[in-house]
Amino acid sequence: MKIRTVCNPVNINYQYQAPMLSRESADPAVILYRDEYYLFASHGSGYWVSEDLANWEFIEVDVKSQPEFDLYAPGPVVVGDRIYLTHSQGGCILYSDNPRDPNSWVNVGRPFIWNDPSLFVDDDGSFYVFEGLSPFTPLHAAKLNPDNFEEILEGPVDIFQCDRESRGFERIGDVNERDGGLTHLEGPWVNKIDGKYYLTYAVPGTEYAGYCDGCAVADSPLGPYTFCENSPVIYKATGFMRGAGHGCLFADKKGNYWKMDTVSISINHIFERRLCLFPAKVENRLIYTNTYRGDYPKLLPHDTDAPFSRWDAGWHLLSLHKTAKASSTLDESHSPDKAFDESLRTWWSAQTGNPGEWLWTDLGKVYDVCAIQINFADQNIAPVHGRGHGFAYRYTLEASMDGEKWFLLIDKRDSTEDLSHDYTQLDEATKFRYLKLTNCGDTPAGGKFSISGLRVFGLGGGNAPEKAPDFTVLRGEDSRNMTVSWPAAEDAQGYLIRWGIDPHNLHTHWQVIGDCKATVYCLTKEISYYVTVDAYNESGITYGTDIKQI
Repeated sequence: MKIRTVCNPVNINYQYQAPMLSRESADPAVILYRDEYYLFASHGSGYWVSEDLANWEFIEVDVKSQPEFDLYAPGPVVVGDRIYLTHSQGGCILYSDNPRDPNSWVNVGRPFIWNDPSLFVDDDGSFYVFEGLSPFTPLHAAKLNPDNFEEILEGPVDIFQCDRESRGFERIGDVNERDGGLTHLEGPWVNKIDGKYYLTYAVPGTEYAGYCDGCAVADSPLGPYTFCENSPVIYKATGFMRGAGHGCLFADKKGNYWKMDTVSISINHIFERRLCLFPAKVENRLIYTNTYRGDYPKLLPHDTDAPFSRWDAGWHLLSLHKTAKASSTLDESHSPDKAFDESLRTWWSAQTGNPGEWLWTDLGKVYDVCAIQINFADQNIAPVHGRGHGFAYRYTLEASMDGEKWFLLIDKRDSTEDLSHDYTQLDEATKFRYLKLTNCGDTPAGGKFSISGLRVFGLGGGNAPEKAPDFTVLRGEDSRNMTVSWPAAEDAQGYLIRWGIDPHNLHTHWQVIGDCKATVYCLTKEISYYVTVDAYNESGITYGTDIKQI
């Protein structure tokens, strides 16, 4: 059977936020309810439903009658046949017995003002709220009366505080490199697994590529919580899509665990954000998340029984730094090459948003192409808010073997979907060398036609790098840092440093393109790590077998 694939960022209709002049969706919370997945996210004006974690149906809520759905950081929980839901910014607790009906939510109040809350129900029916969003104060937890949600039975109690003097990943900065400034501790989420309570928390701030989740574990909901030494348990500060913090851990219908988290763009506005989905596992009282090549094509979550280890589609990036030209260019900082530099934070922009603007690339040779991801940017958009504007990207994508004769690869001239990270798996591997993307309609929100990534995936037709690099790794005088270096491999496109506290679980990684050295800033003092380096190119990955302890 033909494999079916998806690709991060999660390809949903991200909402425009008028004051921000950008799109946003963040702080995701996923629950399994009546055999369907419900996805709630910040400022969503509704929520999404899916049967397979890949295809999402949006349910819009009238925020005039239900203003809670225009707040940040939702926290849902399933209790029997009912969903309870609350939000940040002092949101009340709502419930619904039929969430397919957006008018079914009932407000039952709250006992105190909270921020970044999550709800949790223990096996005995005890009801808890976890909350916290501050650069100064700890996370808190309280036990509530499930018969009267305005009554606190116990707490709030302090349950966890930052220690950035010891934990490098709790420092601010795009790669957690800055000791100054204020770290925001936020987004608590609790799961009970095999009798233990796992608390994930987000640091250091949503605007950073180093946004990530740490973890602590306890024997009771109100603690005390003990820091998990393999933290951060989800981390992706490098690559096309950067940032993976403030999210949730949940089990799918097969019992496999997943993390859905927040991606940072934060160029047009600090809260310009997207969502990402990765497989997770719990082993020896530790949570691990596999973000390795996490923004490459992956199998549909339900199509593999072992997503943590067998999720990758096996296709490679064929479009990095390829020759590009365009119908027009807004300015030097938005040149056509920015659509091929593997960064969601840079983009090519045309001078207008008119039909007829185009972006062209020469891949350099004929490849077998399996999938295309078109990532649209928001250049000079109008101050629009909410949904229901009739926005959609309408375009054609043409391919050619010789640059003269073209055939239609993707036709979305009549599209009605507002998908800013439009991923298409081709019906079959298709040979071509040239691509041309042409705008065929009004650009959403009155913006200019702009692309942060025209990403081409498939088979390179050659060999993976001959060997993994022979690397050197040094722990810094500040032991929250390590520097890894290696000689250049002529046949490598890039490198992936992997590390962890267990040599059999090297799941935290750092991607390097265009260099043979990297300083990593997210380690924890007084903890020993194991490190290796992989090499990759358009045809495959050569995994490091030399594992060094630091």
